[in-house]
Amino acid sequence: MRSARLRAAGRLVGFALLTGGVLLAWLVTRPLGSLALRPLRRAWCRGVCSLLGIRLVVEGAPFRACPTLFVPNHVSYLDIPVLGALVDATFVAKSEVATWPLLGFLAKLTGTMFVRRHWRQAKLQRDALALRMAAGESFVLFAEGTSSDGLDVRPLKTSLLSVAEPGILERPIAVQPVVLAWRRLACGTPIDASNAALYAWWGDATLLPHLWRVLQLDGVEVAVRIGAPRLSWSVTSRKRLGAELHTMLRAGLAGARAEVVPSGGGLVGAVA
Repeated sequence: MRSARLRAAGRLVGFALLTGGVLLAWLVTRPLGSLALRPLRRAWCRGVCSLLGIRLVVEGAPFRACPTLFVPNHVSYLDIPVLGALVDATFVAKSEVATWPLLGFLAKLTGTMFVRRHWRQAKLQRDALALRMAAGESFVLFAEGTSSDGLDVRPLKTSLLSVAEPGILERPIAVQPVVLAWRRLACGTPIDASNAALYAWWGDATLLPHLWRVLQLDGVEVAVRIGAPRLSWSVTSRKRLGAELHTMLRAGLAGARAEVVPSGGGLVGAVA
C-alpha cells in the first residue's frame, strides 16, 4: 500500500512537471496559435498516458482528408489523453466539465467546445460546430452523452451528428467511429464487471478519489480501434447515422475485448 501511494505521489510530481513544461512552451509559442497548440496538446496527452502506464494497442488511423467528427464510446476522463495522443481534434464536452478542478482549466486552455445538454440549444450548438468544421477543424464527440463502465455502449444522442446531414455544410466532412476497449490491467487480469470501476468513471463516482486510486495502479492496456470513415455525402439522416455508429461501436468493443493480446508496459502503436 505504501509503494502504491509513493507511485501516486511520484506521478503527481511528474504530471505537474509535464503540465508546467507544456504550459510554458504554449506561452512562448502562443502567437503561432493552433500551429503550436496541436503538437503541444498531443505531447501532453502522450506524456499523461506514459505516466499512468496506459499501453495503447491501436488499429486503424484517423481520417485526415477532410474535417472529421470522431465518435468514440465513453468510459472515463482518461479517454481524453488516450484519444488526444492519437487524433488531432478538439473535444466537445458538456458544460459542467468547465467547472471541474484542474481538468476544467486544461479543457478551456485547449479550446474545448462546451455544450449544454438541452434540446433548445441543439440547433445553435450544431450550427456552431458546423461553422468550426467548415473552417477545417476536426472534433471528438462523446455521443453517448455520459460515460459507462466500458463493457457496453449506451445509445447515442444524435443532435450534433446532424452536422453531417445533407445541406448543413457546403464542404464534405467525415464521421469516424473509435472504439475504446479498456481490457486488461498491467498484471494481465482482464477488465470485467468486477474491476471495471478501477479505470472506468461513471454514475455517482467522485472525480478526485477516483483519480487518486488511478494514480496508485500499475497500469492498463487499452485497445483503440479506429473504424472506416463515413463521408457526409452518404449520410441520409442523423438518426440512421447514430444507429449505424452505435452498432459499429458495440461490435468493435465486443471484438476488441475478446482478443487476447500479450500484456506489457509502455505506449505502443500510437498513430504519428
